[in-house]
Amino acid sequence: MNNFNKINTIFGWVAFLIALAVYVLTLEQSVSLWDCGEFISASYRLQVVHPPGAPLFLMLGRIFTLFAQEGTNEVAIAVNMLSAVASAATVMFTFWITSHFAKKILKVDLNAKTVELGDAIAILGAGLVAGLAVTFMDTFWFSAVEAEVYAGSSCFMALAFWAILKWEKVKDEPRSDRWIVFIAYVVGLGIGLHLLNILVVPAIFLYYFVNKYGASAANIMKAAAIGFGSIALLQWGIIPKTPAVAAAFDLVFVNNFGLPYNTGVLFFMFLIFVFIVVGLRYTAQTNKPVANLVILCYAFIMIGFSSYSMVVIRSSAEPAIDMNDPQDAQSLLSYINREQYGSRPLVYGPYWNARLTAIDEGKTQYRRGEEGYEEVGTKQEPKYDDRFSTVLPRMGDMSEKSKYYPIWCDMDDMFMKVSRLEQQVAADPTNADLRQQLEAAQMTKPKFSHNMKFMFRYQMGWMYWRYFMWNFVGRQNDLQNVTGNSQQGNWISGIDGFDEWRLNAPMEVPSEMAYNKGRNTYYFLPLILGLLGIFVMYKRSKMDFYTVLVMFLFTGLLVVIYLNQPPMEPRERDYTFAGSFQTFCIWIGLSVLFFVDILRNKVSKTAVATGATIFALFAAPYLMASQNWDDHDRSDRELAISFAKNYLNSCEENAILFTNGDNDTYPLWYAQNVEGIRTDVRVINLSLLPTEWYSSALRRKVFDSEPLPQSIPAENLVAGRSDYVRYFDSKKFPKNQYYPLDQVLSYATTDDNSKKQRANSGELINVYPVKNFRVAVDKEAVIATGYVPAKDTARIVDQMKWNIGRNGLSKGDLVVLDVIATNAKTGWKRPIYWTTTTGSSVYLNLDKYLRHNGLTYQLLPIEANRSMRGMDDMDLLYKRLMVDYEWGNMDKGELYLDDKAQLVPQNLRSLFVQVADYYSRNGKMDTAVAVLDKCYTVMPESILPMRLNVKALSADIYYRAGLTEKADVITTEIGDRAYEMANYYGKFDVKGIQSVARDRQDNLDILRNVGALTREYKRDELNKKYTDLYAEASRVY
Repeated sequence: MNNFNKINTIFGWVAFLIALAVYVLTLEQSVSLWDCGEFISASYRLQVVHPPGAPLFLMLGRIFTLFAQEGTNEVAIAVNMLSAVASAATVMFTFWITSHFAKKILKVDLNAKTVELGDAIAILGAGLVAGLAVTFMDTFWFSAVEAEVYAGSSCFMALAFWAILKWEKVKDEPRSDRWIVFIAYVVGLGIGLHLLNILVVPAIFLYYFVNKYGASAANIMKAAAIGFGSIALLQWGIIPKTPAVAAAFDLVFVNNFGLPYNTGVLFFMFLIFVFIVVGLRYTAQTNKPVANLVILCYAFIMIGFSSYSMVVIRSSAEPAIDMNDPQDAQSLLSYINREQYGSRPLVYGPYWNARLTAIDEGKTQYRRGEEGYEEVGTKQEPKYDDRFSTVLPRMGDMSEKSKYYPIWCDMDDMFMKVSRLEQQVAADPTNADLRQQLEAAQMTKPKFSHNMKFMFRYQMGWMYWRYFMWNFVGRQNDLQNVTGNSQQGNWISGIDGFDEWRLNAPMEVPSEMAYNKGRNTYYFLPLILGLLGIFVMYKRSKMDFYTVLVMFLFTGLLVVIYLNQPPMEPRERDYTFAGSFQTFCIWIGLSVLFFVDILRNKVSKTAVATGATIFALFAAPYLMASQNWDDHDRSDRELAISFAKNYLNSCEENAILFTNGDNDTYPLWYAQNVEGIRTDVRVINLSLLPTEWYSSALRRKVFDSEPLPQSIPAENLVAGRSDYVRYFDSKKFPKNQYYPLDQVLSYATTDDNSKKQRANSGELINVYPVKNFRVAVDKEAVIATGYVPAKDTARIVDQMKWNIGRNGLSKGDLVVLDVIATNAKTGWKRPIYWTTTTGSSVYLNLDKYLRHNGLTYQLLPIEANRSMRGMDDMDLLYKRLMVDYEWGNMDKGELYLDDKAQLVPQNLRSLFVQVADYYSRNGKMDTAVAVLDKCYTVMPESILPMRLNVKALSADIYYRAGLTEKADVITTEIGDRAYEMANYYGKFDVKGIQSVARDRQDNLDILRNVGALTREYKRDELNKKYTDLYAEASRVY
């Protein structure tokens, strides 16, 4: 075949176009869940995202948005397209990487223009199989159709690896090292996308050394040492220390010389420039090419890294999204180092239940002040009981996630005992003996063997190899699993006998579970092909195999070691390892050469290569595409933007809306920032509120939302002050009285040392002396706002009284309480809401004053009707559900909802049924039926089965309304599904943590209730059927 290099290039672009077509066809047409709303918003307006930032992604995203119509969903499509294009480019580079290695395995000259037809087909086939395997890979495809950084990160890793192969082709030419400089620039740019990009460096060093200096043991050792050293230099040297030194210069220039902020940074950048220029001149004049190349690479890494200047520049403009407010060197240092997330020690550290023994003073911290940097105390360095510490600590997360550690390290007895005692203490909180038993159980010391079991079983097994097998063997469903049970989120093959043996669970699942489109099976075929590719590469091109292996391990298992993940995450983290999985696809592609290798003397090479390519294309890419398409096609999904509108439209004008997580915050930011929806509402994320930069930003106007009503002086909420205020039981204040909230807050944040208490360390700290709070209510002012229905004005209380029920308040809690108190004093001008998904722990015990408004709870000076669970205004809820809300195309009945996208729809179904129940019990049967019909129409069960207990109530309402036939159909579905589920769980023989006895009993209870329901409405035939089925299913298996 002539002009092979040109043909190879064309085929790479063909792979690009195929992948791009796939991603365009399945692209989300609006904002997605999780961080996507933040990234789209920040790209559109060049804002500042969460640490450590992604400035290059945002600048590229901004370029893409220039082709979209402003203020429309086209902006979201444009930034989503950035991921699609980057992912398609990754596919293209994977094709060229694989074809390069295929040439070497087949002993074809890398620069040959003419290649035998059989070899050419094998090379192109290998590249095509690898590229398309990446295209349709579960994890990779998910990130390719939404605005996330991981697609761009994968692209830059593939680009850097492809570049070292380009270098190999010209390594003997005088100017070949320009490719090395290019790689340095790509790595530097990649830092502005995601830090995962630096993990490609060791593989590149290994490849460079072996191909330049030979594959001797000494060179391999040098390459390994330099590779590890380069990652350490980037991760713990250049990336954090460059801004650290710049911050030190800026501190001197601002505080000592009186110069403007960031002057020291500019001077430091000038010094770097001088060092580079002088170094390049010196090494050139003294004929030191290696040193010259090192300095040049450093220069281009810094040029790429300079994308972070965008963060400082845009933060100085105080945009709506300005995470950490990094407009000066000191705050940028904290931003890049991700200090707000804390740290997880990797070499030596405590177990999760280690007791705090001391708090050491760390380095001095600074903040931007009026005339220079001001000290705000020192960084607190906690010290823990050394008896509960270990080398290579894997189990050190001390948050609520820590309760799951025992499950994964063979400490099940501890988990069960603690859980039992927690329930007993909750039922009898005054029992000192139970509390002592609970404390003793919680202090059970783990062994080092437990530590290692957690690392191998959970961090490597569950959080890496399970994800790996998802992509190349099959996936049970998309349900997140935090306990390791056999029903959710496991890898499966599709070979039922094997899967049942491995999981000890039946593979014939009930219809209740069968709906899940995340169930994909590949029968081990992609994995087997990858193993064959590993075999032939190791056999025919050993050093190349080691290079790819290094890439595979560093982007996979090394990430596991570094992340040190706790036993419960907000969502599955497979996207973290996309680089490792796309590397494995190289071996899948090279499996074509395995067949060529073993059959080359029996069949013509052309025939074997053609047949092997076709077989591999069907066994991997085609199979993966056919299985994965339905759960990766988001072309019709508008769920996030619809629910964002619903959240915002559940609020009155000029409202304050407290949110808590990614999915009830970032889509709302997108709706306001991009599409200009309800910009009068101030969306406040409670998880960010404890930080100084976020609480201070609330004092600025954003879009049409005026600054928040606050009384606590800003200087009393700076970093290091009022971070956590403890309750102190003072005898001066009678416990049976209620105290004005504004006075309590003033006391809790005061500078008056006489109102502080001395901590064990000897330091004077702020406290609050009472737990009973009250807020005076100006009834006329509340009525004048117009957001209290006329029928409820007589219920307005003179004072809101409640017990805070906490022994400590965070800075965020103080800000929320201050907003409530100040808003009340200034005439209740700002309606205050929480999203219903925030969770009761953030309501500050104000539950009795919260009114259910659909997807929000509104704070009103009216005691809610407890029996109605805050749903006092049913007419308003009716309007929300029947008129106001949008449904994100769920009504089409084909939408795919992953497990996190199911939360709000299921909650809304419950709300529909409760509203219908209210109307049916108040004689408005037509209204009740209309509400239920709407529920089944806008959220059909074809996309998500309704919870059986909720569905049972809907059947009851239909019976009450006299729609017996419709009720019979629904009742039959409930009974059949409950019977099926009870029998399914009855086949399990597991005890302890993994027991499914509770699930089985729940379905038996539903089946029994179906019998009672049919008996009540005299549906004798159905009653007999389900009474008999209940008796049958209740027998012990």
